[in-house]
Amino acid sequence: MTGEGGKRAGSSRKLLRPVLWLLGWTLIAFPIARVQLAETAVANRASGKALLFDAGHARALASVATAVQLKGDQQQAMALARAALTREPLNVTAMRTLGLALEQTGDQAGANRIMSLAANQGWRDVALQLWLIKAYALKNDVHSALTRANALARTNHLPEITYPLFLASITDDQLRPALAQQMADRPLWRGNFFYRLLQLPADQMPYVAKLIAELAKIGSPINPQERAIYLTRLVQVGQGQTAYAYWLREQRSAGNNASPLAWDGGFEHVPAVGALGAPFEWQLTPESTGVAGIVPSPKQGKQLSVSPGSDYRGTLVSQTMALRPGRYRLAARVEGDAAATGLRWTIRCLPANVELALDTGPGDAQFGLATFAVPAGCTAQTLAIDMTTDGDDSGGNVAVDDVTLQKIG
Repeated sequence: MTGEGGKRAGSSRKLLRPVLWLLGWTLIAFPIARVQLAETAVANRASGKALLFDAGHARALASVATAVQLKGDQQQAMALARAALTREPLNVTAMRTLGLALEQTGDQAGANRIMSLAANQGWRDVALQLWLIKAYALKNDVHSALTRANALARTNHLPEITYPLFLASITDDQLRPALAQQMADRPLWRGNFFYRLLQLPADQMPYVAKLIAELAKIGSPINPQERAIYLTRLVQVGQGQTAYAYWLREQRSAGNNASPLAWDGGFEHVPAVGALGAPFEWQLTPESTGVAGIVPSPKQGKQLSVSPGSDYRGTLVSQTMALRPGRYRLAARVEGDAAATGLRWTIRCLPANVELALDTGPGDAQFGLATFAVPAGCTAQTLAIDMTTDGDDSGGNVAVDDVTLQKIG
């Protein structure tokens, strides 16, 4: 080829190359756009439109199959689901829809096979988890049923189904250990589960105690918040003595010198305001902020300090007790004019919340010393320091420490 001919051929190739690139990009770009439009339609829950862009789009086929199956056309649903699985063999929605359609048409064996395959792929498909829970329950495979319920709870799906299932498991000697295993690694739903214990009736609480023992046995004991909820519910349903006995054992096993009567008379272990402590610990009310607080004692340790000067009517600090019927003497070391500050003790029976009468000493001794009687049937009590003041600070600051209780009859 001459030099001139070679130049013309090279020039032609240079002109042809952009054309080929343009043609190739056009051929590629069209299916990319088509797939993107189909994906967008699926994302917008418009699976029918997705199939207009890509007739074989697996997720769109699976979604339409689900809709058709729910309308009752099982044969069409199976055809669409199988078409989806041809394109995407592990599509969980398609497998689940095919399984449900097979079940509806009487092919239970086929449904079980396809659902078993889907089970290995899908932990987030809600309908699949519900079907598996039912299937495992019918086979008495309680551990697998609870495992699937756990999967739903971890994604915060259908709490109206999962939590009743968990709560029902407490009373069954087979289900309870299986439930404890699901709770062992402290999933997020465990906290909500304990809060739901506040709805349980009194006859269910012994089973909760067994669950707590099971959790401790497998190395996942209840934390302070869970303990507080459990003890609070025991008190609410009239089992204050059981609650206090449990709490007392825990305190002594931790090396704390817990009293069988009032706890922490020196205000040494008061939780921060707003913290969820056990009912048998002193609790400062949120409203008391700026009026009452725990401060260092000049003698040693800590004390309760009350600073008047603002209008206040209500409880400053309280704790739950579980005193047995009889007469008791309440004493405290008080510095300042408690009467002028508007301080007074109140004791109420729980769960009825009936106030007990206090016999107090005369004058300044009326806050530092009192006697009272606990009647039969009063299984738990609240001991509280209340304050009623109109903002007059003439009484000055008051310090309370060394609270003691003594049974005298």
